[in-house]
Amino acid sequence: MRMQGLTRLLTAWHFVSTFASLPSSPSSPFDWPNVLGQAWLFDQGSTYGFRSEPGGIRGPAPDWAMAGRIPIVQYGIHADSRPLVAVSYPGSIMLDGNLTHGGLPLRVQVSLIFQSSSMVVVRISVQNHGSAPALVRFRVSFSDINMTAWTGNSVIFTLPEAEFPCFRGAAFSRGNFTFSTTYLDDGVQQDLTWNQANSTELAVESSEVSIQAFGNASAFVSVVFPYNSTRTGTDARKLDSMIDNSVGRWKAYLASVLVPQVHNQGMGWVAVKSVMTLMNNWRSVPGLPDGVLPSYNGYESGFWSWDTYKQAVGMVSFAPQIAKDQLRLIVSARNRRNGHIPDKVDRCGNAGGCNGKPPLLAWAVWQIYQATHDVPFLQEMYGIAKQFHEFWYSARDVKGVGLCSWTQGMESGMDDGVRFLPEYASSAYNASSRVTTLNFWSIDLNAYLYKDKLMLLAMSDALGMLKEAQEWKDAAGRLLPKLRQTFFVPGGRAGFFSDVYFNGTALPIQGCEGYAALFAGVASLSQARQMAEILRDPSKFLLNFSLPSVSKQNQFFNPRGYWKGPTWVDQTWFAYAGLKRYAVEARARGDEESEAGSLQLSFPHPIMANP
Repeated sequence: MRMQGLTRLLTAWHFVSTFASLPSSPSSPFDWPNVLGQAWLFDQGSTYGFRSEPGGIRGPAPDWAMAGRIPIVQYGIHADSRPLVAVSYPGSIMLDGNLTHGGLPLRVQVSLIFQSSSMVVVRISVQNHGSAPALVRFRVSFSDINMTAWTGNSVIFTLPEAEFPCFRGAAFSRGNFTFSTTYLDDGVQQDLTWNQANSTELAVESSEVSIQAFGNASAFVSVVFPYNSTRTGTDARKLDSMIDNSVGRWKAYLASVLVPQVHNQGMGWVAVKSVMTLMNNWRSVPGLPDGVLPSYNGYESGFWSWDTYKQAVGMVSFAPQIAKDQLRLIVSARNRRNGHIPDKVDRCGNAGGCNGKPPLLAWAVWQIYQATHDVPFLQEMYGIAKQFHEFWYSARDVKGVGLCSWTQGMESGMDDGVRFLPEYASSAYNASSRVTTLNFWSIDLNAYLYKDKLMLLAMSDALGMLKEAQEWKDAAGRLLPKLRQTFFVPGGRAGFFSDVYFNGTALPIQGCEGYAALFAGVASLSQARQMAEILRDPSKFLLNFSLPSVSKQNQFFNPRGYWKGPTWVDQTWFAYAGLKRYAVEARARGDEESEAGSLQLSFPHPIMANP
């Protein structure tokens, strides 16, 4: 797990998964200017981003070399005027400005959107607010561009090459700006030609067009990367409709999260940024399904399974296809012999990283199915999730007792957590099975595997596999009492779920690994009540509206210590989601005290109100 970038990503995942199912309120992307600040804008799975600059737009910038020589482009008309004001919006960048040209007041607006992972469309619109026709020339000027050719109505340029082998070669380091050979005159398509403005600067200008009084004219530029002339668009009507379609697509994204409850709590900005963060990290993979990076800033090398499961759950409400595809990408790199799913899949689809990551695939698949009712997807994933579940017992049950252990901190996702320090952890080896793990059973891993059984039960039942469903039900029923008895340290000593050494002694650590017992439904109502009492104690856990990764009373607690203290949003969400469910159970049983204790902790802040 990584801290930078991932905290923002997990906040986004939590937010959209929290409010996804509530009724929406319509909102235009243009209601939300500069939500990402100066961050690069990516969309449609593109590996190339754009960013607003004073008076212009920088890009396309490959996410592996954003500090390299990247074009800066100024779009507008041939006129002496102040630079246009650049503003970014969800899914687009706009330049806007008013000027006087030929004695007439004009407004120039430039819109940039992603048509696909390899094509951007720019519209240059001029509105004539004067009472007489205006004669203008559309103009596009370049700086910091490594131009290799000017051919017809296209500027061809090169970009820094990628380190990823599947993105190497001339095709991935070239692009072209192509200028539309038609423009729209109040919606009527007219012919247009372009020429280099002069020999002293790199700029192109269109032939002169006349804009009627109070009329509007729009010209278009398509930016294609990697270079492929067959994808270049020059038809003004088609390019204009692409922009309208992109705006409509983003309206739909935002409508999924801008629900009345969000507006009432003043959380609209957080909702929009959550969606933009997730969509900004969407990337295409040559020849494979798309994935979502944990962050394009420093972690652009690949896709982590641990993050992917949670991203998929967060995105299914507004981008269900991306939710499904990122799971498909991760499982495409699995070991088909034993079912193991890798820690990471690189940008070319190859498995890598450490020994693996926690088993949350079945949970993610079931959440997607509940949102989409996509039976073929469930059929596609069931066998994969089942084999992945079985992998853990064949390769991580070092004692052969039906309880599993991590091989290292990295495999748990909590890399340097306190429980993995040498003071507590060592290796254990089983010569007969040739399995090496840490010398204790972990509550989070075994709670996830219990949750896995419940999800596989639900999946097999939905698919009409009644015999397998009964087998999963029986397996879960056998495991649950073992987990409650093995991992819960009673209230007289702790009242918390902790990891346990093979000799039965609990590790003297209360950490976020215990939250998994709440999330997975492992804890009994009484055990959940005891945990809630500890978690809502500000001397031990409770912060303003979150929980730390280890008790503040632990000798190794460090509020800036990665997994030794700071809040991780996913772990806090696991705790709150579990406690909310226990509050509902307590209410059904008439246990008002347990209900109040769980609700008090699961409602510390409005953003956590509906896990």
